[in-house]
Amino acid sequence: MKQELSIGLLLTERAVQENIVTGVDVTGSTITVKLKPKVKKVYERPDCQKPVSVERHDSEVLTVQGLGIQGKALRYQVKSIRLGYINDAGKFTTFTVPVPGIRADLLVTDEVVDKALYLKVDRNLSLPVTAEMLADLYQVQTSSSGLDRWKISEAERLPTIGQLIQQLNEKKQ
Repeated sequence: MKQELSIGLLLTERAVQENIVTGVDVTGSTITVKLKPKVKKVYERPDCQKPVSVERHDSEVLTVQGLGIQGKALRYQVKSIRLGYINDAGKFTTFTVPVPGIRADLLVTDEVVDKALYLKVDRNLSLPVTAEMLADLYQVQTSSSGLDRWKISEAERLPTIGQLIQQLNEKKQ
């Protein structure tokens, strides 16, 4: 008897676990997972005092790289959805629904960025070697300059030394 496993069990990336899988295509060299973010009817927005109702504005499909499995490249076709609302000033504003586990700005999953930073920073590998290892082990295609941009993007998200000192002082009190 052949046992069937769901794609959610096979793929452990956060992108699969926290979004809606609408389809899976498997070819000889690639697994393509179609994802759609979960959309709420009401969102809290920084320019509104109360949560606001939203309406679909537009959408597009992004192709995002994930960590390949069993010698196959893993690609996500992510539906990027823009929603619109009227803010407190009466201005129509749009925003993109966040897609957990997906770095839309880099077109990779969080796990790919984590793995690249592990190889580059923790293991102290050069950018070309890191790019080669990502390609060989996980079928992630990137360049040394792309990896450098990922590293800079992640570093910019970290708190500054002043912010760290402030946080430590707050914990002390």
